[in-house]
Amino acid sequence: MVWANMALHMAADPQGLLVHWHRMLAHDGFLMFSCLGPDTLLQLRSVYRAMGWPEPAHSFTDMHDWGDMLVGAGYAEPVMDMERLTLSYSSPERLLEELRGLGRNLHPKRFPGLRSRLWRQQLVSALSGAAGGDGPLELTFEIIYGHALKPQPRLPVQGETVFSLDEMRRILHQVKRDPAPT
Repeated sequence: MVWANMALHMAADPQGLLVHWHRMLAHDGFLMFSCLGPDTLLQLRSVYRAMGWPEPAHSFTDMHDWGDMLVGAGYAEPVMDMERLTLSYSSPERLLEELRGLGRNLHPKRFPGLRSRLWRQQLVSALSGAAGGDGPLELTFEIIYGHALKPQPRLPVQGETVFSLDEMRRILHQVKRDPAPT
């Protein structure tokens, strides 16, 4: 079993990671994962856009695309689901503290250097304005859940297939151990 909680969206090569996990799993092995989806940080993205700043985070992959990637990596019976969580913060400082703890901005066009105190003050002011003054600050997190199996290898279907005697014994022995469900 591979259990990957909130790691896949941070991978530089997520398709490569899915293939790596597939190689690690035994046949009938099980992959379960969760990751962030494209609706994550909608409010923060809106503030950055209004300020004319580059994106605050890289783009996150849609759950349907994760399902396609699972099939492409050789998994069977992928099941995908998602939910949106909205978190409320009492202040811009508390929101920024939580974001700092969650990770980093992997966007390829992110600001390459350190930000100034003036920039931080502008961000805090923009976040306060986005809350409408009286209400709490809110951030949406789209959480994607997925699981899939590594299937038993299938025999190639061709007009003619040639097996060695040892291969045929192995295949027949496997069929005797794993009878088809009735």
